[in-house]
Amino acid sequence: MDLFRYATKKAFAATFCVFFGLPSIAVSQDILKMALAGDVEALRMALPEGSNPDPDTLVRPIYFAAQRGHPDAVEFLLEVGAPPDAMTDFGSALQIAARNNHANIVSMLLDRGADPNTRGGDFGNAPIHDAAERGAMDTARVLLKRGADVNLRRGTGDQPAIHLAVRKGRSEMVALLLENGATPLIPSPITVSEFDAIDPKLGRARAEECLFCHSMEIGKQPSTKFAGPDLVGFVGREKAMRDSFKYSDAMKAESGTWAIEELNKFIADPTGVIPGTIMERGAVTDRVERLAVIKYLMNAADKQQ
Repeated sequence: MDLFRYATKKAFAATFCVFFGLPSIAVSQDILKMALAGDVEALRMALPEGSNPDPDTLVRPIYFAAQRGHPDAVEFLLEVGAPPDAMTDFGSALQIAARNNHANIVSMLLDRGADPNTRGGDFGNAPIHDAAERGAMDTARVLLKRGADVNLRRGTGDQPAIHLAVRKGRSEMVALLLENGATPLIPSPITVSEFDAIDPKLGRARAEECLFCHSMEIGKQPSTKFAGPDLVGFVGREKAMRDSFKYSDAMKAESGTWAIEELNKFIADPTGVIPGTIMERGAVTDRVERLAVIKYLMNAADKQQ
């Protein structure tokens, strides 16, 4: 009886799909394989004119056709109803085309209405982030000409595209992003009276979060994946001067000291101010909170010396 019911349900599902023009599960899998192979003729046979497939069933096919660089397959899937902003768990079709430097597919998806600034995938990347990280120059140029926000931050970690490019050593990409306006989020300068009025106690709770990655003992580092240099006497200290810590190339290229104003800029936007820094988290965007953190750590560090 159970076997009979199962067979009846399967037959009903297949009839329902055919009647309403929806591909069955088996047919959907076949469409995915055709898209992966870029077999447009097979796709035309599986999705003839008037079949009206559910757009949701075409999300994965158009993603993988874009990934493999099959423009004809992408164009056909768009014609039969695939959404240009198709989003999978891995990200969008536009993202993967940008990452793999398929400029013709990126242009095609944008022509059909894809949003160049939609973020998705595990890291909340927009297409420009994927292009910058991979060094995909052709697609980066297309995206920037078509409205991609060069300063858009990825959904996790609040990192701009230029940081990802520097981290991967993509010097040509870095130059392109700078030419197109990549800039950090620079706060207005701190006034003496403003800083004097800040109560350091306001920064205590947030400052203690810094101790997950930093230590208040000279030369010591927490045993965490994202450990940073100690904070003892860091206000006014030379940048990248702790011999016991392995700084990023980006930080080693910096000169000068950690004056209060330099800290104000860096803590507000670490990966924007020094793209390529190891400090990919920990930005303090609220101004009062940021100044309170600096003042609290300054006082605490002075006591440790």
